[in-house]
Amino acid sequence: MSKGMTQTDDGRRHERTQTFLDDIAEAQRANTVGIGFLKGIMEDHPDRVYHGVNERPHSYIIVRGELANYCIPLEPLLQALTNPFLQGPSGLPPVETHPLGKWVKNNAEACIQPNDHSDIPGTDSIGILVLSLLSDCELFADPGQRSFRTALMRTYGMIQSPISNLLHTYLNELYGATLDCAHGEISIKGTHGFTWHLGGMNDPDVQSFSLSSSVRGGPRREHTADTYYCMGQCDELDYLLPALSKAPRMFLGVERDYDMSESKQILTSVAEYFAPLRRAIESGERDLTGDWSDDV
Repeated sequence: MSKGMTQTDDGRRHERTQTFLDDIAEAQRANTVGIGFLKGIMEDHPDRVYHGVNERPHSYIIVRGELANYCIPLEPLLQALTNPFLQGPSGLPPVETHPLGKWVKNNAEACIQPNDHSDIPGTDSIGILVLSLLSDCELFADPGQRSFRTALMRTYGMIQSPISNLLHTYLNELYGATLDCAHGEISIKGTHGFTWHLGGMNDPDVQSFSLSSSVRGGPRREHTADTYYCMGQCDELDYLLPALSKAPRMFLGVERDYDMSESKQILTSVAEYFAPLRRAIESGERDLTGDWSDDV
């Protein structure tokens, strides 16, 4: 025993060390229980959850959902469970998303990070991810799973598909927008009697969306054939729809943002039909120099 250390101090040190070792053992035990949880899911759904034909390091868990098919890469999961200290960014790996009935080479990927998983074993997180993909209709409706919705929209586009009804409900409940799959268009009410229309969804030549408007049921006026060429967040519906709901008022500087309301092409086109904006531009109150579109 070192100088100044009592037998009581030595006992407390030993107790703390044993607590640390017990915590490690408990973490291992909890992960072993989680393996049983995952195994049970796979046994309950043998036709919908199974190991793919490829072996390590290109192995996958296949999950057949109601909306799409999914591939969860196993190698990053196994490496993280083997030695998490060697891993880069934390979290579950991206999940491959494929349309129902076939596998595609240029598949979309979804980053699905379940909430409040910091206090559960990694194997439980894997099991919960699999269950979430089995119940992908509920996952789609979760406001926090934007990456998952985006992956499915990229998988199917905006035509009639397994996600059409869910997407219509989601857009309507969250933004008050309507989806017309037949015409490849989303419409949303704005300010000053405007209705905005994001179209071009069924046109392979349109990289993002076309943007047009009508006022109180009047004729359509196209402001850009493709938002890809005149703004930054050109295809982000979770940005575009809230922004359009405040337009054209926000173009006047009220609740002004720094993407759509900085697009010279959109502003000058809307100003042709919206007198307050036209007067603001003519008076210099709305300065179009240095707008986003000038850098394209």
